[in-house]
Amino acid sequence: MEKKAGIQSFEKFKYINTVNSLSGGDITKWDDVLNMPYDRVLTKLLLNKTEAEYQRKYTELIQAQR
Repeated sequence: MEKKAGIQSFEKFKYINTVNSLSGGDITKWDDVLNMPYDRVLTKLLLNKTEAEYQRKYTELIQAQR
């Protein structure tokens, strides 16, 4: 589904996709993100992934009950 929507068009931005996401899309906060310790950034990315997986599973369970 993501490929059909054109997700590959974001590949040209490489790591900036992650920086932009972690800054909430606020370009004035990009330097703050880039200056954070690696372990803090990695922990946040893992937290985001875990939250997204949980939300996906939860949504699937709710839809299956209908």
